[in-house]
Amino acid sequence: MHKAFAALMLALASGAIHAADVTVRTENYPRPPYSGATYYIYERDGQTICTKLQVCNKYDQCDTKYVKGSYKDELDVETGDPYGKTDAVVIGKEKLAKHVCLTKFKLTGQP
Repeated sequence: MHKAFAALMLALASGAIHAADVTVRTENYPRPPYSGATYYIYERDGQTICTKLQVCNKYDQCDTKYVKGSYKDELDVETGDPYGKTDAVVIGKEKLAKHVCLTKFKLTGQP
């Protein structure tokens, strides 16, 4: 988690990401048997503003949960570090409305 935060702070400092930009990154966790959990973590100005949790089984049947702010299910907290993750990517202003997590909690505008 500290590496992801450091990378985000470096991107902010370099000008690659501006404070008002909304970014999204992912973290993946195993869910036995034959399932997986993917967190879509939306951030603005270094703060988590919304979390989408999608848990899918081996047949690609998924359950989705949206939480305002930071969230991690107890199962994944017990697991520890994610087994996969992606770096933060800026979401273009024209695409913010396509993200349910952001529209559900009215987070598409400026802070």
